[in-house]
Amino acid sequence: MTYRTYEHGGIYDKSYNIKYDFSVNVNPLGMPERVKNVLVENISLLEKYPNSEDCPFLTKISSKYNIPEDCFFIGNGASEVITLISQAILPRTAIVPVPTFSGYRKALSSRNCYVKEYELRSEDNFMLTEDFLTDVKREREADAIFLCNPNNPTGTLISREFIKKLADFCEDFGIYLVIDECFMGFVSNEKNASALSLVKDHPHLVVINALTKLYCLPGIRLGYCACSNKRIISDLNALKPEWNVSSYAMLAGETALSEDEYVKNSIDLISAEREFLTKELLDMGFTVFDSEANFLLTRLPLSILNSPSAITECNSFVDRLAKDSGILIRNCDNFSGLDSSYFRIAVRNHSENAELLHALKKYI
Repeated sequence: MTYRTYEHGGIYDKSYNIKYDFSVNVNPLGMPERVKNVLVENISLLEKYPNSEDCPFLTKISSKYNIPEDCFFIGNGASEVITLISQAILPRTAIVPVPTFSGYRKALSSRNCYVKEYELRSEDNFMLTEDFLTDVKREREADAIFLCNPNNPTGTLISREFIKKLADFCEDFGIYLVIDECFMGFVSNEKNASALSLVKDHPHLVVINALTKLYCLPGIRLGYCACSNKRIISDLNALKPEWNVSSYAMLAGETALSEDEYVKNSIDLISAEREFLTKELLDMGFTVFDSEANFLLTRLPLSILNSPSAITECNSFVDRLAKDSGILIRNCDNFSGLDSSYFRIAVRNHSENAELLHALKKYI
């Protein structure tokens, strides 16, 4: 039997009756109620073209991060921002530590950029170490470096100190450092962990974020990047399609950014449930990698990996769990550097997490 791996989470065989989707890393609290209400009350916005000259969402993010408005570019989700950045900086060679989000390679390759993968090691918890900085300094062959922080699918957080060292080096040698912080909102000390405060003094630094994950707005498609290099921002605006972001999306974003209590509750819930899931999975024999995000990278127990039928078990595990239990998790075998023994699970609410653990125990 052939088992299919999907490129992204949330996609599955529609013949399965999926009750719980742990393959998509969005906030388990769902969209903030205030955002829902504002969208319902302003449905007539869909009858109008977006007004790019009047953008309260831009004013909001500028104020929130204390960065001038002209240092921001707003896009149709982080995916569009990543694609347009690749076109704006046009690197010949880019370094991408793996495993990570496949969208970087896709965007870079579309501009005929050679993508050099730097393999992270499981024994280092898939963390970037000083070896990476040493190798980059020694080779100096890249025009750009793309990072995800916290990283997807590992959940690992690169320290602010390490990012500062890397940003300083990239600035000295004219290398663009692009950091995707789409999961940074789930980090309890986001302000101290984010690279946004480095943007002002590092014109080769681009920091990306989106409202998709933290505010559970994947269908809205709203993302942005910050960069103090005015040429990059100008090029991004020149490259984007007209009306690339809807009025509806910008209203949702403006409203969501005021939901401080919602964010606090989200971080508290995810922190507690991530700890709960980690303990229970470890007790069952799974390998669980340290995470600062709203998901966990795990690996099947050695009892399965060392069995004669290991390959079959690994290849069919996610599919059987979906078919038999109605629970979808993310097979990671199409992440560079991983195989079908790894999978990623989103941290959901307690009752859903308990259902997942109950289903997993049937196989272990």
